[in-house]
Order: sequence, then C-alpha cells, then structure tokens
Amino acid sequence: MTHEAQLPIALSEAKDAFARIAAFDHAILAVSGGPDSMALLVLAAECFARSGKGAPLLSVATIDHGLRAESAAEAEFVASEARRLGLSHTTLRWTGEKPATGIAAAARSARYRLLEEYARSFPTERVAVVTAHHLDDQAETFTMRLARGAGVAGLAAMAAERPLAEGSQIRLVRPFLTFSKSRLIATVEARGVRFFNDPTNEDGRYERARVRQLLPALDAAGITSAALATSARRLGEAEAALRYAESRFIATLDLSFGNDVFASLKTAAFREGPSLLRQRVLAHLIVRYGGASQKPQLSEIEDLAARLQSEGKRTATLGGAMISSGGRFIRVWREAGRLTQAEFDLSPGESRTWDDRFIVSRTPDARGPVRIKPLGSVDYLKIASRLARGRRPPARATHALPSFWRGGDLIAVPSLAPFSLASGPSVEESGCRLKILALSSSY
Repeated sequence: MTHEAQLPIALSEAKDAFARIAAFDHAILAVSGGPDSMALLVLAAECFARSGKGAPLLSVATIDHGLRAESAAEAEFVASEARRLGLSHTTLRWTGEKPATGIAAAARSARYRLLEEYARSFPTERVAVVTAHHLDDQAETFTMRLARGAGVAGLAAMAAERPLAEGSQIRLVRPFLTFSKSRLIATVEARGVRFFNDPTNEDGRYERARVRQLLPALDAAGITSAALATSARRLGEAEAALRYAESRFIATLDLSFGNDVFASLKTAAFREGPSLLRQRVLAHLIVRYGGASQKPQLSEIEDLAARLQSEGKRTATLGGAMISSGGRFIRVWREAGRLTQAEFDLSPGESRTWDDRFIVSRTPDARGPVRIKPLGSVDYLKIASRLARGRRPPARATHALPSFWRGGDLIAVPSLAPFSLASGPSVEESGCRLKILALSSSY
C-alpha cells in the first residue's frame, strides 16, 4: 500500500467528489458509525457548511438493523455527532422477524427500503440518499459477482449515481468510489473523529468478509483493488452500450403493457434478436411482473430464452411470472399462485405498496376502510362480462391483480378500468386509487 493511498482526503478533493450532490435540494447522508460513513459525515458537513446559499439541505439517517446489541448505542453516537455538526438525525429501525438465512441480502434490502420511505417523506422533488461506498467496495462487489459467474450487467461497476430503486425519483449518490478505504480511515483519524468497526465485517460466515480477507493476497499477485475497480468501470461502459442496443431491439418487438396487467411482444421479432438481448428483455419483464418474488438466476433466464426459440405454443413460469409463447405473441403476467402477504385493510387517506408492483390508496374523503386482496379466478368470472370482449386481457393475467372489497362486495379493480365497457357496471369506485410502480424494470 503506497503512502499516498493513506493520505487523508483533502477538502478540495471532497468538494469535487460532492459536486453532483449540489444539484439536489436535500441530501440524506446514510451514516452507520463506521469509518467510511463517518468520513462522509464530516466531509459533507465541512464542504456544504462553507458553500453558503444554494447548498442542499443535509440530514443524516442511520439504519438500526437490530442484529447486534450495540446497534442502538451506535445509532445514538451518530446522532450526537450529527448534532455536533449542526445536522438533524433520524434512526430508521428494521423491525419484525429476521430471516434465518440470507441475512446480509435481507438487511441490504431493508436498508434501501427504509431509506426510500424516509426520503419520500420530504416535500421537495430533488432528494438524494448519499452513501460512503468506496473503491474497495467496488473491488469486493466485482469479485463476489465474478465468483457467481455474473454477466456484463452483474460485473458492471457500482454507478456514482442511479435511482435508489427502479422507477424511483429518489437518487442514490456514491461520491467516494474513487477513494480507497485507507484514505477514508486516514481522514477521520486526522480529525480525531471516533468510529465503530462492525465485527460482521470480519466474520468469515459472510461472503463479503471472506472476499475482503482474500483481497490482500490478490493485491500481492498484482490484482489490485484499483485494477478490479477499473475492470468494473469498463464493464459498466459495455453495459451502457448493451442498454443502447437493447432499446433498439425493443423498438422492433411492438412491446406493450396492458395497464401492467400483462406485457405483450411479437414472437417472430423476438426470435430474430441476438441471444443476449433476448435474455435481457425477458429478465426485465419477469422481474417487473414477478413482483415481490425472488429474481431468477441468469442461468434460468438463459434456459428460458433458448426454449422460447422453439416453434409452437409454450408456457413457463419463472421468478413469479407466467410466460406464454404463441405463434404471434409472447405474453408475460404475474403468477397468481406466487403472491404472498397480498391481503390487508386500507383506510381512507392511506397508501401502501402491493406486491412491489402497485401503490394502492384511498382518497381522504373515501367511505370507510376496504380490504385489498388478489382478484382471483372465481371473482374475475363474476366481472368478465363488464369488460369489452375484443379488448379483454388474458383471463389468467387478471387473477393476480389487486382488488378492493367492502365486506363481501367487490367494489373496484382499477387495473381493469381501461378494458371496461363504456356502459354498464364499472370496475372502479370513486376513492379507490392505483399507481403502477414497475419498480424493478427500466421499461
């Protein structure tokens, strides 16, 4: 490790790194109390405190995962440091039952969900969540994904800026991706700032910890973190080129979304496309319609794309989605049997996310609470006559749609409103609202 790598980050370097944050009205600093995020806290406070008019409003958020006894005290420590620097602080707690396996992935998912919900609570439109991911994180992520046989998208570098979640207006900003961890540690040490070391970072039961312990050996062999990060960056550029090609391919497919009841594309045009682009399109659609289901593996996408090249009708399920291939069209919709935790009560003025695909809500002036649950096959048959015969979506695609109920009466299926007859009973009641999230798709 060179002497330069251990130098504290100069204020001029930090200002350059934080330049993209200046475009936002509000920047939420995600600070855990570790050396990386404490460097983010002190440098952001120093840079923007001196920026004067036009600087974004800064606030600090700490996620208490509740996985270690010390986490609450560490969150309070961050709160006190934030107050010392003149910044407001909020602790966001991951409550409820924790999974027995896959805890790291579940914690990460909960972390971003909590940050997204918190960021949405601010009235301004331009809000960023800022994290302290650094060059070593980039190298670790690349190595972990390489071990899984990831494709170009998986090996691409973490972006300096992206949506916090697909389809979200909240931006995730990572200003430290060009700085090594050693420089972040040197930065806080030079200022006498306390920090905590999370013991799970060295716990060999976790994949990232094992990879972190491996990197020094790779470095000694000449495979440095900087080199791995450079490869990740270049693969990111390749991924951008593939996205460009994918958009051109999509233009040939006549891809349409029936109010997110189902997706439809031309079979012949799909089969004419390159294998990699066919896989990418399928992956996007399956994740979009698979809702809260687990995302499929790349090998599963590859296998499905190959099978769809066969002539004749074919039906498959993958990642919580149903894929139906015919001579003219390939259609994708939500597999009803994979829905979980899809029933709950909704009061006037309340909004909730449903199956990671929709936001269901009631207007404040709506009459009383309603029950939200999947429409199902039996109840779809009861309202099918209200839909225009020539424009009805595939019947099975309707079974996993959110429906609004009052007692035993079906009062609304907002997704089906565009397919309803101009006259006759409606499938929508005033006060019932539905917003398409499509959180997991760039289409």
